[in-house]
Amino acid sequence: MLTASCQQAELHEMVQIVARGVTGRSSLPILNNIYLEASEQTLRLLATDMEHITIEGTVDAQVAEEGAITINARILSEVAGGFGAGEVSLQAQANNAIDISSTETTYKINALPPEDFPTPPAIDEGVKLSVPQNLLREVLEQTIFATSRDETRPILTGALFHISPDNLEVVATDTYRLALRRAQLETGVAESRQAIVSARALNELARVLSPESDDPIEVVVSDRQIEFTVGTVKIGSRLIEGEFPKYEKVIPESHEKEVWCAVADLEAAIRRVLIVARDDANRVVFHGSGSELTMSAQSSEVGQAQETIAADLQGEEPEVAFNARYLVDMLEVCPTERLAIWLSGPLNPGTLVPEGRDDYTYVLMPMQIM
Repeated sequence: MLTASCQQAELHEMVQIVARGVTGRSSLPILNNIYLEASEQTLRLLATDMEHITIEGTVDAQVAEEGAITINARILSEVAGGFGAGEVSLQAQANNAIDISSTETTYKINALPPEDFPTPPAIDEGVKLSVPQNLLREVLEQTIFATSRDETRPILTGALFHISPDNLEVVATDTYRLALRRAQLETGVAESRQAIVSARALNELARVLSPESDDPIEVVVSDRQIEFTVGTVKIGSRLIEGEFPKYEKVIPESHEKEVWCAVADLEAAIRRVLIVARDDANRVVFHGSGSELTMSAQSSEVGQAQETIAADLQGEEPEVAFNARYLVDMLEVCPTERLAIWLSGPLNPGTLVPEGRDDYTYVLMPMQIM
């Protein structure tokens, strides 16, 4: 019967991480729980939705008796967070309950038997690679926002990981825009592999990656699963089956016009114009003339807005309409101070390229100019 103690801060932090593996919408009550297991001076926590994500973590503990139990994730998070700093004791009871206490407070929480908790499948042997935390976090931030939320097209609700011997390429698209980021692998892999990874799992992974740390994380990709190990945390996901769109065909091979401008100026101007544009499907018309780029929007309900910023134009004067919200999504994570917008005709996709970078490409489908 589980009997253990650990530090409140460590327990609370790990509960918050692992609890995000709980979907909250499951028809199985036990999938709203966190599985706790005490053994070998560690407390192991596990949550899964048995579809898109499994999150597992461990904290150091003094284990008096090995055992396991499952507790509602929301309740455990609130209990662990409510204690003051110091030691927390956990003792499972025979009647599917657990006592959780500190020096001042004691809870007796209803639980469910551990044997009813479904065991996520162990990952098979697969391709292994190592990526610095800060690099992978940047790659994810610059791509996964472009995944689709349309569950009727599950392929698009994930990002494609294209792993080659020396490179990792991550691609996401919802058919209206496409984000592609390449990263060179310091440690090569034995074979190439493609995998479509749930955006939900990748968003949770991004949360635990440190933007300051270049410590490597380990990635294992098998035929059906992927697993990321970040310190004492493991995030696993079943791969999405199917064929990802031929994204190479979406990226324009040439362009006739270029618009160069400051990222900060462009983002600020678009946000102001969006006050009107959001009432018209976020449609903003971009027109270049001389050394300026003008953005305009109109709505029968709200009115009109126009904004002008300095820009360097190459080629004929451009005129095109884009969903400005999709532009802001990219500008928020653009890694440089300036970028280029490559354009052809008003009905052709536009390509956003950060200045001096050939590892990040963002393609945006145009809207009709009204």
